[in-house]
Amino acid sequence: MAFLDTFKPGAEWIPEGGVDVARSGVDFDAGGFCEGLAYDVLAYYKPYTRYKSRWGIYFILPAMLRDLERLSDAVQNNSGIKPEEGLLALIIHPGVVFLHELCHHTLENVRVSMGLRGVYEDVDEGLCQYTAFRLVEESSGLGLLVTPYMVHHGDHIHVHWPFDWPFRGVIRLRWNYPLYMRLNSIDRSLIRRALSILYKWWGLDRAGLYRPAISTKYTEDFLAKYLEQLRGDLVPFLDHALSKKPVNESDWARVNIDNREWKLTCRQG
Repeated sequence: MAFLDTFKPGAEWIPEGGVDVARSGVDFDAGGFCEGLAYDVLAYYKPYTRYKSRWGIYFILPAMLRDLERLSDAVQNNSGIKPEEGLLALIIHPGVVFLHELCHHTLENVRVSMGLRGVYEDVDEGLCQYTAFRLVEESSGLGLLVTPYMVHHGDHIHVHWPFDWPFRGVIRLRWNYPLYMRLNSIDRSLIRRALSILYKWWGLDRAGLYRPAISTKYTEDFLAKYLEQLRGDLVPFLDHALSKKPVNESDWARVNIDNREWKLTCRQG
């Protein structure tokens, strides 16, 4: 099935079987939309419709580093996880989080362009999670720096990203992985195994907003507009020039680090 054809109401990302890993301490039940932002425990997105000069994607650094360190310990002490699977799960971890937040920006663009009230719905979390997992799964490389467009090569696309710098210490100091692992293409089955580790680690198999699934509340017309906007928003630092969007600034230039400890709990549903 072609990549874009998978974005239908009711679609769900299904992990590989036989992947068993301890659960993260991250409580996604605290996530949702509150205080005017999409709060996702490890990161959050501030909409430009409310935060005129401070909008953008924010990694919550203490939470991210803590989750990466715990994940590193969990996979290294798990005899059922191969070293390359555990390492890849760590490397793609920040990219999955980033792409999830970028999708909140895309959804805001779509709703503003359509003249809809509000920029967020609870079901967005599942769509953003599904999008992030599918984009990484379809990536033919390891870096996660999104190329100037979705480059289709048969049954896969290239997806890369440049924002792993705050987290390199956790990965490199604990694993000392060689450079070639970041440059060589990675087999899709290995990427699926790594994503399945994150799926189980974050407890996404439990019912909740963050399960990577597309709600049937979305219409196919809305999803078509979402994918069209997503194509543009995935263009690093040129998205505002090459796509129709209400804000004249790149979301890639609005990626920030928040050094605070957050104790926020959003009301879901």
